[in-house]
Amino acid sequence: MVTILLPIAYVLILKAPIEVVYRPWSMSILWMLVGGFVLANLMEKVGLLRRIAYKCILMTGASYKGIIWGIALAGVIIFLLMPNDNAAVTIAALAYGICISLDLKKGPEAAGIMLAAAMAAILPSGFLFNTGIFLFFGLGEAATGPLTIGWFEWLYRCFPLGLYYVVIFYIITRMFGKHARLNGKEYFRAEYEAMGIMSADEKRVLIDIALLMTFILTESFHHIDVLWGFAVIPFLMFFPGLKVADGADLRKVDWNMIFFAAGCLSIGMVAGTIGIGDLIGSFAVPVMEGKSHTLVLFLVYIGYFLLNFIMTPMAINVTFAMPLAQVAHDIGLNPVALYILMNEASDQIIMPYETVIYLIYFSFGMMRMKDFIKFYSVKTLVHILFTFLLLIPWWKFTGFLSLP
Repeated sequence: MVTILLPIAYVLILKAPIEVVYRPWSMSILWMLVGGFVLANLMEKVGLLRRIAYKCILMTGASYKGIIWGIALAGVIIFLLMPNDNAAVTIAALAYGICISLDLKKGPEAAGIMLAAAMAAILPSGFLFNTGIFLFFGLGEAATGPLTIGWFEWLYRCFPLGLYYVVIFYIITRMFGKHARLNGKEYFRAEYEAMGIMSADEKRVLIDIALLMTFILTESFHHIDVLWGFAVIPFLMFFPGLKVADGADLRKVDWNMIFFAAGCLSIGMVAGTIGIGDLIGSFAVPVMEGKSHTLVLFLVYIGYFLLNFIMTPMAINVTFAMPLAQVAHDIGLNPVALYILMNEASDQIIMPYETVIYLIYFSFGMMRMKDFIKFYSVKTLVHILFTFLLLIPWWKFTGFLSLP
């Protein structure tokens, strides 16, 4: 209701130009979200997500540690096929099903599996091409102009976070699997064999994903915004020949999130039009001028960590994406580097309530609060070390930190 009425209020009360207020509906990011939800629903519907997860776990041995590393491998594969977190809830349900099937009760072993699934759903966004960053680009466009980043450039700029991904899963095995004596090989083999050979629908979805990946990887040739590929290619599944989807799959799209994203983008558009970025920049730039880019990013990082206790990550992004982009531009800091840092900082939490996705994983009731807090405290400390001792020095070395 709020995300529908707020833009209307901008038009009727603030007299904001209607073409500015409703510009988000003409942007590729919004339609990418719709297509992303359709693709996630289809991968779940045909069983592709389960097939990938079970196969990866069998490949890694299906012991307790094997399950954790299998989930890590599956997370990378799924994110490569679908570079956003639209499958996060499905992966949570899959992990919960594994815990129940292996007769695990609330405790360290079950917590490790649920936390591994959460990491597998979210953390690949750090080092693999992540369409979520384009939401930042849309929020800050009034200050930065159009921004983009390609699949290969993302991997080149952010590969240190791939090492962080591996370390986090090692920590999970040490924290939660030290005394585990679990072997699920029989269960996973039976489940995988019960799925039979790959169905025609699974093959059709894989063909669709292959088309999408080809579109992304050839962006340097066709020069079309890759988000339009997400907006169009999943809908080929409604056409004869590739038909897997029907009206029910479209109704399952999280339309609340679509309107929410549009409302958030509208806030950024209007704020840019009325000069909020310039206003904040006039105060912030004199304070930050002369400071190193690393120090500026550290202050942003700490600010995100503290604000996460009282605001959702989306609320922080909507409030600060455009003003901080203006500040970055004024002090010669690359706004793409800033947005990647903001995206990473928004994931650093301690308590379950701080972000919806992790709250969903906690709400399945398979982990104790003390285990959650302990793990996420360690995760945050490790992330700080990787970010400021590896990632940002790498950005400095490659010239990514400063405006091109």
